[in-house]
Amino acid sequence: MAEYSAGQLEALSNIKTILENAGLSSVDLDISQGRSAHASDIVESGGTSSPSPQTVLQYIPPRATVYNESQIGIRLNQINRKSYASALANHPEGSVVEYPETGQLGGEAVAHRFKINPREFVHPKVNIQYALGDEHGGRTGVKCHLISDPPAPVLCTKTTYKCKGTKQCEFAAIQDDNTSHSFVEGTPSKSFSTQHQSNDTSWSAAQEVFYKTLALFTTLQHYGCAFEADPLDSSGDLDDLSDDEDSVGSQETGPCHGELLMRKDKYGRAIIECQHRRKGHKAHLRLGNLGEYDLTYLSALFNNDKLIIDELECKAQSAGYGPRIPCTISVPATCKRQNCSEWHRLPSGWLDRGKLQRDTKCNTVFEFYTPDNLDEHPYVLVVCRNPHTHAPPAPVKTPPFYLGVFKKLLISLDWKLADATPRRILLDSGFMLGLRAHLGWGATRDPMLSDLHPSLANLDHIRRIIHDLREQIFPAGTGMAGAENLCEEHSKLPLEERYVRIAEQIHIGGFVEESIRIVVCMSPPMSHYLMAAKRVSIDTSFKRVHGWEEFEIEVWHNASNRSLVVCRAFVTSQSAEAHFKLFKRIFSIAEADTGIAVRFRHIHGEGFDSWIADAHKGQALGLGMFCQWLCRDETTVCSDEPPRQLQDLTQYEHLARFYRLCITHFKRKIRELRSSITPEVQVAMLSLSSAEVHPDLQGAFATIRAGGKKANAWLDDKLTGSKFAFPAIYQPVSKIPIEVWRASPATTNGNEQAHRGINRDGVNLTLLAGIMRGMQYDARAIKSIVSFAEVGIHSRDQTSTHFYRTSRAVGRQGSSFSSEP
Repeated sequence: MAEYSAGQLEALSNIKTILENAGLSSVDLDISQGRSAHASDIVESGGTSSPSPQTVLQYIPPRATVYNESQIGIRLNQINRKSYASALANHPEGSVVEYPETGQLGGEAVAHRFKINPREFVHPKVNIQYALGDEHGGRTGVKCHLISDPPAPVLCTKTTYKCKGTKQCEFAAIQDDNTSHSFVEGTPSKSFSTQHQSNDTSWSAAQEVFYKTLALFTTLQHYGCAFEADPLDSSGDLDDLSDDEDSVGSQETGPCHGELLMRKDKYGRAIIECQHRRKGHKAHLRLGNLGEYDLTYLSALFNNDKLIIDELECKAQSAGYGPRIPCTISVPATCKRQNCSEWHRLPSGWLDRGKLQRDTKCNTVFEFYTPDNLDEHPYVLVVCRNPHTHAPPAPVKTPPFYLGVFKKLLISLDWKLADATPRRILLDSGFMLGLRAHLGWGATRDPMLSDLHPSLANLDHIRRIIHDLREQIFPAGTGMAGAENLCEEHSKLPLEERYVRIAEQIHIGGFVEESIRIVVCMSPPMSHYLMAAKRVSIDTSFKRVHGWEEFEIEVWHNASNRSLVVCRAFVTSQSAEAHFKLFKRIFSIAEADTGIAVRFRHIHGEGFDSWIADAHKGQALGLGMFCQWLCRDETTVCSDEPPRQLQDLTQYEHLARFYRLCITHFKRKIRELRSSITPEVQVAMLSLSSAEVHPDLQGAFATIRAGGKKANAWLDDKLTGSKFAFPAIYQPVSKIPIEVWRASPATTNGNEQAHRGINRDGVNLTLLAGIMRGMQYDARAIKSIVSFAEVGIHSRDQTSTHFYRTSRAVGRQGSSFSSEP
């Protein structure tokens, strides 16, 4: 062996470091000074310091270095007292090896020595994609020589596992030697990109039509009619049916099991329908428009015409497709699927999906040697014997390192994890920035999670990971229990930081008993703006939080010329009683925050002048009930109707003194009736919304009454069904002073604008995510007003002055008229 100078040794050491950082093997660089060859000649492929994420992601396991005769002669390849390795691969700390190289021949063993961090120990076994199990065992106190360098016996625990192979369809081709392997080249993504590349987009027209036809038949064969069965569709005589109630009640309906038949309709077109479909019994399957299918093949399948079936399927087989070709479906042995996804022609002649069967012929054995003292010997040896007799399994398992990176990125989402989905996380700029940093990504397109690890190409797999992590981060869940937990946490915060104020379930008695859930969200600044308001609008959104209605109270902030949500609540009922409970809780919070009691102009002579809403009956009556509750002990005489006392007013009479209906909703409901009413009736309906005395009110009523059934129903609803409605659109019959009426906004556009704004942050959310996104939205709105007050900066270049809002309204009105028929 050559002798090297100190300078030469330093140069070789530098070269070694460069090669290792590039993921290349440096086993041929012998930098020993006059030593005999031993295990250190097979140089470790990494440094001693903890690797960066990019280093691990870029690491490509090298081929194991075969021991030469001189090394074997002095037993440098000795694993333990009885076994020896033919080659050794060294892997740096943190390296992820999913397909460790095995011996190429029966009996050959390849050893893999992994440098590990004793303080953050991750066993190399958990990274392996092969399914390990079947025959296995463990022993303690085993001496392993390849743990240390130079070789020396180290006390270890030895565990042994056998490769469980893969699961293949029973119609798979007989395996040949080409499916066996001992080494997977490169990274999993690079290896499998070559293995699974095919021209799947270039199917011939004949192949596409063949598979569409086969899929239709097998679907119908598998599911049948699937409509609800009719008791009269039995094969017995109709006269045998009993009139006894118990007999009739015991008739099982369930899905229809009628035979599906392929027939011709009266125009000679092919149709498929259930045998029970007939006049008076049309709730059974019927399929037409079969022109996209091969009717010859489809008819042969329905009629079991074996000659035609054999002819067409053998023709397809010769072209390399169809149910008679060998199946190529292969899944990991740990997969729970029992059946192949493809349909095959059985020897009996029937079509069925093949059974996935374990390939038990693989003789590859994995031996793991873990030192008893990892601090002294921070290595784990993995010995892989015998080649695999099957193709490499797909990398469906996410190794802990990549899973840890993914979970770290998910945790960085903070509260956004509550409604995270595979799509939403990739649209989150913070998540994407973190993913780019971890990958060292410089390409123009954003990286996908599959660029982190191929297993993350499966969206359902990603969804399960998100779900499991979400349960850990939010142990109370993201529904009502999660909201209650968040409410409890907010109650411990300083008052100015509180947002979720009430989260409770309330039992409501009465004519219809119900249990409702209420979550009230409002910060102290929102309470102050609410109690200072004169004119209020309310509305409910039904699509932002799944399974909940979102109720908003909105006011207009004159100084900054913008609408402001001053209360956001989530409820599960739209009843009047539910809204009554809701209003009580909202104003109890506002009073506690501000020290100001709730006040209405018609009750207290100051406070709220007007409220505007759509025609929702539950909201209106709930608000009227709240006013009744406020006046329960009030003996003051009504200023507009003496000598009546305020405590004597009904909920409708309270509403008549401050409640208005949104003119936009009012007109929209009339437009929806245009197909059922005449233009004259439509004009009469619109004329009822007025701040002035109608010149011929009874004449308008008569015109509407003569407009047909729907027009009458509309008028009845305004006069008697929703008794608050007519005074809320026609000022002369209300108790609202004309100046208050005119000062009130005519629409709930502020609420609609708030709904649109926050819906851009996401819809169909979980309750917890809806609360958190609402908190951020409301905080931004409050901050905008504060910024204007402090430094005079508006949230938009064009401020929403009276002129601007009026010009926009007139413009929309013009567009509306231009679209009228």
